[in-house]
Amino acid sequence: MTDMRDFDSKPTKLGFIVQVVIWAGVLLLLVGSLLAYPYVHSRLIVLSPTPTTPPASLLSMVTSTVASAAPTSSFTPTSSYTSTFTSPLAPTRTPTLTPIPALPTRVVIPVIGVDAPIVPVSWQTLEVAGQAQAVWEVPDMYAAGWHETSAPPGIPGNTVLNGHNTTHGEVFRDLYTLEDGDVIIIYTDKAIHTYAAAKVLTLPEADQPLEVRQRNARYILPTDDERLTLVTCHPYGSLRNRLIVIAHPVTADRKE
Repeated sequence: MTDMRDFDSKPTKLGFIVQVVIWAGVLLLLVGSLLAYPYVHSRLIVLSPTPTTPPASLLSMVTSTVASAAPTSSFTPTSSYTSTFTSPLAPTRTPTLTPIPALPTRVVIPVIGVDAPIVPVSWQTLEVAGQAQAVWEVPDMYAAGWHETSAPPGIPGNTVLNGHNTTHGEVFRDLYTLEDGDVIIIYTDKAIHTYAAAKVLTLPEADQPLEVRQRNARYILPTDDERLTLVTCHPYGSLRNRLIVIAHPVTADRKE
């Protein structure tokens, strides 16, 4: 005969075993969650679309990295370039300033007794024989006029002086008597320039065609070489001829 207590005790033991297994599983889940939490939490920080504040240790590491990578010098932009700006790829250069040539102030021609001041003169356009022609002004006193578009003494070019031969002091009255080699001295504020006469030309001027007058005017045009050109009328009391003296430099002495 079977004991009914055996059937009653089997379900009780089976239920106990099931409960033990369930609680063991729950315990394993809890322990696993605690162990996996740091890894899962860090992955959520990186992948989360919601902005999060990184830990202080990470901030300090990033700050020190950026500071070490930053340039050691800085450039402050300004509204315009200045002379103090230099390129790090090119050597610094000091600009060389070209000195302004000194203007002529005095002319001395010992052989004919000329010692006169020099004043700048300009030109104006006049109608001559029905045609427009540039005419240079001539000082109305005992002085030579320096054509202000001509070269200053001491540099390559044509230094041109004019002067009256009859009126207003007659500064160049005896210019026609100069001979080759006669000395002409031009003073500036900085130097004394000595020239030697090389050519004395007498050219028909009054009542001449425009082509002739233009051909005469070529002697007062700029030149590549350094020279001095003196211009007046000839003979005394007449405008019939143009008298031109061409001289070349001998020396240039600096004033003390």
